[in-house]
Amino acid sequence: MSFSEAVATQGPLLRLWVGWMTLLMVATPLLLLIHRSCRRDGAVLLAAAIANISFMMWLYGQMGFVRLLGLPHVLIWTPLAVYMVRMLRHHHMPRLPRLASWTYLITIIISLVFDYIDVARWLLGERGPIPPA
Repeated sequence: MSFSEAVATQGPLLRLWVGWMTLLMVATPLLLLIHRSCRRDGAVLLAAAIANISFMMWLYGQMGFVRLLGLPHVLIWTPLAVYMVRMLRHHHMPRLPRLASWTYLITIIISLVFDYIDVARWLLGERGPIPPA
C-alpha cells in the first residue's frame, strides 16, 4: 500500500489536514521565492519540505504507517519553527508572504503537538500500524 493509500484509510479530518499541510508546504515556499526580499526564507522552507517528505517516504518504506512517521516532523520542523519565529520577528516582508508564513508556522506547530505525542507513543511501545479510522 502506498503512503497516499494509507492516508486514505484514515478519517476525513486527518485526510483534510494532510491535504492542507501538503498545499501549504508547496505554496508558501513558492510564494516566498517570488518575492525578492523573501527568497532565502522560501529556499529554507522548500529545503525543509523536501527533506521532510524524503525522510517520511523513506521511513514509511521501512516501517509502514506507524506513529514513528511523526519523527521527521519533530526533527525537521522543530528547528524550522524556531527559525520562522525569528524570521517573522526580525524580517520585514510584504503582507501576503508574511500572512502565508504565519499560517505555515501555526500549521506546523499544531502538527508538532500531534507528532510529539505519536513519537512518544511509539517509544512507549505502540509499534503497530496506525489503525484505519
